[in-house]
Parts: sequence; C-alpha cells; structure tokens
Amino acid sequence: MISSFITLVLLFSAPAQSDHINDQAHKQKIIWLVEDKLENRDLLAKTSADTSTASYIENVIIQRLSQYNIKIERVTASRMNRVLQTNENACVANRASTPERREYSLFSDPQSFYLTHKLYRFNQASALPKQLFNAEGEIKDLASVFKLLPEKTLGLAQDVSFGVFLDKQIQKIKAENIYYRGGNKRVVALSSMLYKSRVDFVLALPVDITPNEAQKPLIEQYTIAGAPPYLIAHFNCSKTSLGQRVIDDINQILTEIYQTKDYYRAHKKWFSAKQLDDLQIFLAKHFSEQRYINPTK
Repeated sequence: MISSFITLVLLFSAPAQSDHINDQAHKQKIIWLVEDKLENRDLLAKTSADTSTASYIENVIIQRLSQYNIKIERVTASRMNRVLQTNENACVANRASTPERREYSLFSDPQSFYLTHKLYRFNQASALPKQLFNAEGEIKDLASVFKLLPEKTLGLAQDVSFGVFLDKQIQKIKAENIYYRGGNKRVVALSSMLYKSRVDFVLALPVDITPNEAQKPLIEQYTIAGAPPYLIAHFNCSKTSLGQRVIDDINQILTEIYQTKDYYRAHKKWFSAKQLDDLQIFLAKHFSEQRYINPTK
C-alpha cells in the first residue's frame, strides 16, 4: 500500500499533487481517534486479515471512507470521551456500546467480536472456595469473590468498559480490592503484574492474555455466570448530523465486509472451531437479517 502510493507520487507532476490536496480540502474532515498504544502505531499498514481482528477491520473502513478527509489523532483512552463530546466530527473504533456513551455519541453495527472477559488467576497454591461456583463451574458473581476473599486484589485496565453486565458487577466491588492500571501498555502491564503476584486476579479478554509456555500450565481462567458470551466492538462517532452520516456510511461498508472470507479469517485466528460454530449460532439468533461470518465465500 505505502510503496504503491510512493510510486504514484513519483509518476504524477506537481500540479497533480496540488489537485489531490485541493480535493482533500473540499472533503469534510473527520478526526479519527486512535489510542496511543503500541499495537496501533502502524494501523494503516494492517491490511491482512491475519493480524488483529479489530485493527484489520478498522483499516478497511478508513480506506473505504474516501469521501471524507480523515485525520488520525493519537490520544489517551480517557481523552477519547472528551473529544467525542466536544467535537462534531470525531470517530473512534473498537468501542463497547454502553448507555452512558450512547447519551453523547453514536454507534455502528458490530465491528468485531471478542470472547468475553474472563477472570484470571496465576500460580496459586490452593483452589478457590467451592461456594464461589455454580453447578456449571462458573463464578456466581464477581463481587462475591472479594467479599469472601477481602484481602485479594483485582487488576483492571483503566478508562475502558467491560460491557454493561460486568461494569455493573465491578461497581459492587470495594475500591480497596481494585487496582486500576492506566497508560498505553496497561494490558501488558497487568499481565506482568499477575505473573509476578502483584495482583491476585485480572479481568481481561482472552485475546489479551498470552502466557508463555512456562506460564500456561499455571494460569487459571474462570467464566462469570450470566456474562454475555461476546464483547461486541463498534465504531463510535460524535452525536451530530455529520456523525450520523459517517455511521451510516460505515454500516453500509460493514454490510459488505460481513460477507467476505477475510471477515471470517480475521476472527478465526482468535476462535477455536467450536467457538466459531457457537458464534455462527449467536449471530443467526441475534443478527438474523445479516450474514456476519461466512467461511465458504
């Protein structure tokens, strides 16, 4: 992609470049917010479905929204909310749709799907108390873990939503039982803290927990009873007429992307065969009007 662009620049004369600049100037500007973290540094180079699911789909959307003059702006996660509330032309990808966010911004159809957050524990000498679990082996309630084990600490990424269900459960946990980690490497830092026993638990997406071979046998993963099976990521824009127009254009592109093999491949890297089958059933039940993942095309 980059090499092709350089070739075109060399082939065309200065007036052609000027025409391109003038063309961009006449397009409506969109501030495209990208969290300033390592995996986003080369966002527009992620043109393969074998890379990060969300980053690949975000790249495709940006490239297809050629009717706008998109300017990428790197910001912290906490600043994203403020920019969406104070600018009429801001958008961001990979966001959970929550009631609070819907008060001041607009959401697209699903961008991508993640297996929902799990509770992780590492290298513990004793098992968790049996009364924490239901008959299916799931944690009955996240807050109950820290009521029964009040000396334990839960590590959480700061300035993110874990989805409506888990956000409500987190609110029931005492502040002294939670350690919030901010910064552009917060997920990696939390994993490191878990492995070094600096926190007792971490609530994270399975895609974000990547233990090495020595760590794998020592890590425990627990499902929270009642939690939705997936965290659904969306594109999120300012709650304005321009924002609505961008969301409508994004939804039109997504409708086409859903039916491609690459959309399936982008999820396949992170889902087992059974999990992909379960996702197909989930999509058929909740989004029956559209065919989101079709591996045969």
